[in-house]
Amino acid sequence: MNLELVPYSLEYLDAFARWRTQAATVRHNPLKSLSMPELQSMLEAECADLGGEGDTGYRWFVRVDGAVVGSVSLKNVNVQMAYAEIGYGLCESVHGRGVGTEAVRHLVDRAFGGTSLRRLVAYVHDQNEASCRLLARLGFAREGVLREHYVIGGQPADEVVYGLLRREWEGWRRS
Repeated sequence: MNLELVPYSLEYLDAFARWRTQAATVRHNPLKSLSMPELQSMLEAECADLGGEGDTGYRWFVRVDGAVVGSVSLKNVNVQMAYAEIGYGLCESVHGRGVGTEAVRHLVDRAFGGTSLRRLVAYVHDQNEASCRLLARLGFAREGVLREHYVIGGQPADEVVYGLLRREWEGWRRS
């Protein structure tokens, strides 16, 4: 599999809008309904080049063998505290093929390799077993549960917090 992370391009907008409405995405994420112009504005506001002064959100699209199949993000970046949240989403057609694991691995490498961040966190719906396994495979530690943290489909949902420290990632990558 030839996987790469690429910056946003307007040609990805329609695919991104479709992924946000797929059953697996809606089932596990508290996504606000956005119009196409709102989605476009959101994507254009997110950076792909790390290190911009005051930037708090970054997004890259996941391209596999030439086709864009998802996106990964680094958001809520707190430079002073040296941590950020990661996010990721893939179209259903590539679920279960290792694409998510590889894409998040690239994201973590980029985050720790291109910044001074010391910690990454991920919030995962407690029913999203595939995402929980993905994070565990990459060395993220399950740190706790935020009870009724989100509302998904009109219902309160528990979120599992995962964390990864730079030193853990560096040790994990060496092993």
